[in-house]
Amino acid sequence: MTPHEMQRQAIERACLGNPDAMDFLRRWSDYVHAIDDIEDTTTTAEFRLSTFIMALELYTHPFFLAHGARLKQVVYNCTNLYADSVAWEKSRVDWQRDFADWARHSGAEMVLAIAGIVGGYAHMRHISLELRTVNYSEHHNEKGTVV
Repeated sequence: MTPHEMQRQAIERACLGNPDAMDFLRRWSDYVHAIDDIEDTTTTAEFRLSTFIMALELYTHPFFLAHGARLKQVVYNCTNLYADSVAWEKSRVDWQRDFADWARHSGAEMVLAIAGIVGGYAHMRHISLELRTVNYSEHHNEKGTVV
């Protein structure tokens, strides 16, 4: 099973079958990956503009509207952590680069927040370590080198 398939299955388990939660997280994943593409690569104006539309659809999604009071701070925290990652990913200081490598998985905090919403703290804890393992394997090879 590929890391991407493992991530999809972990997200499904996190949502406990809630279709709105799963759709929101699929859109969240697409959105944060698009933001990362904008940050990391040369993108077209059309791609950047379509990313703004993704934001509109994400933040007006029924799941977000129902739980926005709880999720707004998660968006702040994920964005802030990602910004720290970008600031330090090319640092000359080893610990800052190590931190940036970890912090780039900040979007997973949304998955954990939704697991907490649909299933409580015990459910969030149940999937947390699995999700972090999947995130690590998605971005590192067998030797632990960033890919």
